[in-house]
Amino acid sequence: MNIRKFVVPWSIAVGAMDAVTGLLLVMVPALILQLLGIAPPSGEALVFVSWIGVFVTGVGLSYAMVLVDRRSAKTVWMITAMLRGLVAAYVAWRIADGSLVPVWAMVALTDSVVAMVQIAVVRSSGWKEEHR
Repeated sequence: MNIRKFVVPWSIAVGAMDAVTGLLLVMVPALILQLLGIAPPSGEALVFVSWIGVFVTGVGLSYAMVLVDRRSAKTVWMITAMLRGLVAAYVAWRIADGSLVPVWAMVALTDSVVAMVQIAVVRSSGWKEEHR
């Protein structure tokens, strides 16, 4: 696999997905939760959903570093994979203990898949050969 042909499009796609999702969580959190089939919390608690949106936006925008300096791709991918793994584990734990409804599994699954792909690509021999 030609890693360079994969790293940039993946970073753009995944980064944009997170940046847009995060911005929407900041601007219209109740609407986004409703579209996901999740009952929005009370008005006072929505501020915390927006706060999470700021974090999600930051993760998404961090992928832009790959476009600025391709040598930073490994660092960006490993840090975002770690963050995604932590989010996936937390969400899965909260679904298991009943604190979150099962529809949140979509978030855990998405973050898990993205993290696993990024780790696999960074650890691949193609990455090592192209980023020497």
